[in-house]
Amino acid sequence: MHDVYTYADTVTAFQETGKFPDGAVLVKEVRGHREGVRTTGDVQWGGDIVQWFVMVKDTENRFPENPLWADGWGWALFKPADRTKQLATSYQKDCMACHIPAAHTDRVYVEGYPMLREK
Repeated sequence: MHDVYTYADTVTAFQETGKFPDGAVLVKEVRGHREGVRTTGDVQWGGDIVQWFVMVKDTENRFPENPLWADGWGWALFKPADRTKQLATSYQKDCMACHIPAAHTDRVYVEGYPMLREK
């Protein structure tokens, strides 16, 4: 299960322009899931946090030599065992493969987030 957090101004800017503003921060929290049978039938709900992906929009290409800053974003990965340790080492190695299909929406899968599709 995925929950994505950002500021309301980031959502508004994307709705109006189709682009994320410089400095926008997106945090995707990934959780496992649990399931069971309740009186309403089969149900699923969020479980423990597995990891957080963080993206920081960089339209200025501020860190061209940093392997975690590419395609207009800074990229990071954190796990619950040590929330202070950033685990990604390279955008090319750790992030790009998953984000290639989302190139047309600024590397973000907006179809999964109704607020980014709605005005």
